[in-house]
Amino acid sequence: MILLKDGVKYFLHDYVSEEELEKMVIEHHRDIFGTNSLYFDPQTMKTQTGIEARNDGVILTLDQNKWYILEVELTKHRLDEHIIPQITKFSIAYEEAGTRRKIIDTLYRTIRQDPERTVKIRTQEIEDLHKTLSDLIDIEPTIAIIIDQKTPELDSICKKLPFQTRTIEFRTYSRENIGTGVHIHEFQPLFEKKIEMLPTKRPTVPSGEGPRKLVEVIEVAELVFRGEPLNEAFKNIAKQHGINESTVRDKCTRQLGINTGQFKEKIQDKNRFITFLKEKYPQHEHLIDERLS
Repeated sequence: MILLKDGVKYFLHDYVSEEELEKMVIEHHRDIFGTNSLYFDPQTMKTQTGIEARNDGVILTLDQNKWYILEVELTKHRLDEHIIPQITKFSIAYEEAGTRRKIIDTLYRTIRQDPERTVKIRTQEIEDLHKTLSDLIDIEPTIAIIIDQKTPELDSICKKLPFQTRTIEFRTYSRENIGTGVHIHEFQPLFEKKIEMLPTKRPTVPSGEGPRKLVEVIEVAELVFRGEPLNEAFKNIAKQHGINESTVRDKCTRQLGINTGQFKEKIQDKNRFITFLKEKYPQHEHLIDERLS
């Protein structure tokens, strides 16, 4: 592949190592994830049983209410031997409340110690940073795999991962006879338009909409109230949204502060279940009534 600009040729660059590509990604993380995104150095998480998971960095996009686990890869390496074990270990670690608390505390501490990050937080009018981080980390991360070239193997691997995954092909072209001192990057950003700053107060949620985790709980309940077995309801809602069944189960249990047995017990009594959801989501009572009453 050759790029031609004003008669000058740019040739596709062959990355020497993942570290070289990683440095370029970090340099342009705001172009990839959004103007207000925050990059954090690689994190190593360890479970109580000693399982360790290390990533290539963490990206927060608070104005988009998302966070990413960064994985930078080269196709010349064995992707299956690296990506699947790493993300699987992270998934195991993420399930532990203690691990999530460590992630939150580490990010909070890092932001507070960095003037540049602190200023960016202030521009977004975030009043309680620790709570904002806690709410964000409670949402499952998206795995951002940035690679020099997409392959069928990568597509197959992504289907086996326990989290939602986005893949980005990041290519670099260097100027003829000069090298990467003059270069062009080619990639598809993960955001499509300029994101506005978060308002001080959350806008009223229109009828029929709501936080995704609540909507999926309601959808499970709707199926159960129509007579569908709970396990089948979990599977069908997961299939409908293109996510793992474990993700739906997590929203119906851990994220509601209850276990599976308690969820099964509550959902057997429709009125009791509706009351329970309203106590958890008082700002969305109208949505719960519309869908379940």
